[in-house]
Amino acid sequence: MKSLFLSFLLVWLVAPALHAEQSTEDPKPPTKAEAKAAFEKADKALNEIWAQAKTQLPAEEFETLKADQRGWIGWRDYIAASFTIVGSEVPENKAKETPEYLSTAADLMETRVQWLKCYLKDPVEEDTMTGVWEDSQGGILNIVQEGKKLFFTLEVVRGPTFHLGNIGGEATWNSPLGWFSVSDGDAEKKEETNLAFIQRSRKLEIIGANTGNFHGARAYFDGEYVRVAKLDAKETAKVKKEAIEGPSDR
Repeated sequence: MKSLFLSFLLVWLVAPALHAEQSTEDPKPPTKAEAKAAFEKADKALNEIWAQAKTQLPAEEFETLKADQRGWIGWRDYIAASFTIVGSEVPENKAKETPEYLSTAADLMETRVQWLKCYLKDPVEEDTMTGVWEDSQGGILNIVQEGKKLFFTLEVVRGPTFHLGNIGGEATWNSPLGWFSVSDGDAEKKEETNLAFIQRSRKLEIIGANTGNFHGARAYFDGEYVRVAKLDAKETAKVKKEAIEGPSDR
């Protein structure tokens, strides 16, 4: 089971502007040639899976995915060319020429390729929602289904300033819809946080309401998630435990 916080730290480490001092044991940053090669390799893989999507999907579904892909490319460049990655001293028109941009964009494209591969799998009518779901933009959702219940943990890292979010609990599930509600504990305000789970063929859409207590100012839980992996017995037990008791130390 992936740790989103580990992914966050790996992205963080590629930004030398965030490290005033580095020990000799720190990973050596890639050269521009190495970063360019990684970018070109990832870009080729992305083009290949995109060509597969064009031939495999119905025209209407492909057009929807194409609009989503345009948005994702904008998000990729927004993250990879941000000052937290390339450094505040780099002019905006030069950001995409830096090894930091190239290597970060390559990492993000590799993640997108895996997301698209999982998206293109034939939809299977499974008896369970259990698994690892990702939105390929910094959100990881782990679900364990038991009957009409979804035990879940949802972690996000959003934006170039890495705003974090973390929520979990027990949602009611009545396929294709799920609902989660939790009170903030203030009897006078009587405010609730809600998450809707909506299964749409290959995707699971998450829509949140009043979720600000569970994430940073620029973070959010909303997104379209695709199942990318199964959970083994140990991971299943961990997800259920954290959904009931809260996250354990990482």
